[in-house]
Amino acid sequence: MNELEMIKNNSTKSILQELFNNKVTTRAEISRSVGLNKSTISSIYDTLKQLNLVEELGEGEASNLGGRKPTKIRINANYGFTVSFDISFHNLHYMANLLNGEIVTQGKVSIYGDETAEILKIIDDKIKHFLATVKTDRGLLGICFSVHGVIDDNQIIYSPFVDLENIDLHRMFAEKYEVPVLIENESNLVALYARDFLNKNTIENLIVVSIHKGIGSGVIINGNLFRGFHGQAGEIGQMLVSKNGGTYADIEQLWSEDAMIKFLAKSLNIETFSRELLIKYLNEKNNVVEKVIADFVSEIARSIYNISKFCASDTVYLCSPLMEEEPLIFQKITKEVDILNKKNKRSYEIKLNLIEHSNQATLLGACSLITHHVLHLDDFDLNFN
Repeated sequence: MNELEMIKNNSTKSILQELFNNKVTTRAEISRSVGLNKSTISSIYDTLKQLNLVEELGEGEASNLGGRKPTKIRINANYGFTVSFDISFHNLHYMANLLNGEIVTQGKVSIYGDETAEILKIIDDKIKHFLATVKTDRGLLGICFSVHGVIDDNQIIYSPFVDLENIDLHRMFAEKYEVPVLIENESNLVALYARDFLNKNTIENLIVVSIHKGIGSGVIINGNLFRGFHGQAGEIGQMLVSKNGGTYADIEQLWSEDAMIKFLAKSLNIETFSRELLIKYLNEKNNVVEKVIADFVSEIARSIYNISKFCASDTVYLCSPLMEEEPLIFQKITKEVDILNKKNKRSYEIKLNLIEHSNQATLLGACSLITHHVLHLDDFDLNFN
């Protein structure tokens, strides 16, 4: 049995949560925070110390009343590590993290055009490499996979960009490495990143809109990830928008980053059009590109406004490599949302935020999810640096 299986009761979990959420603390401070007497704290502390989950840092300052100097303590980041993978259309992104969320290593490997078997071998080779090179007390604690699609009960139901629908990632890697394995939708993981890394649980309701090859969203309600019926909540890329001629299409078929790049490649007769060229032509005030971006801003702003009103959330994060490289597009969307909002006299302010380092957001969200799980703190707030 994994040593962490010994952590069962809520008192132990509360103490472990305090250790995690404070860079440095003491048993006395934990006692005041969780409302347990010192003898109970000491007993549970001894168990956590025996499990090697606590790191002692020496003596702190004595109180004004004198007495023994308290021992400064914190979570033992080197207890073990977790590994996360984001399986996207073009690349496999990966990250290894210590128990406290600290990044050990990260990177990406091109998987464009690779067969599923080749992708799985790359993943397996990466895990073996981490096992050989990341030195911690207990080694690998858990694995999390980010998939661009629909996930239900830790199984891939729909995977439009990479053929994973008949692959049981959970069984394959859990049996081989004998650790917990979680699978989650990419946008949901970005929402967890926003909750646990950016807000430190101070915002109870927020929405993340991810725009890249597709369009998706992650929704946090009352501090918890909302997955909906069979994990299908947040599939805003399937919202219908009108086309010329009175027909309709999924919004991501028209206004995802990839959809715009394909349209512009055809319109400008440039076979290898890219995000970089889109930004270049936009800055050069190319009429075709300016018109596409203006329509994009209008459609995305209207979608954000509607989603925010439906979920009654005043905080929206945008995760978009395109906007990260060209913030002017984000500024225009922010202005358009504000205009839409002011037309409603009963409306509240919608705060838009652009996620920086979007290439890390998904993997750090995955780190949060698997770390909560391996510590048996799924329903507890954990604040990551």
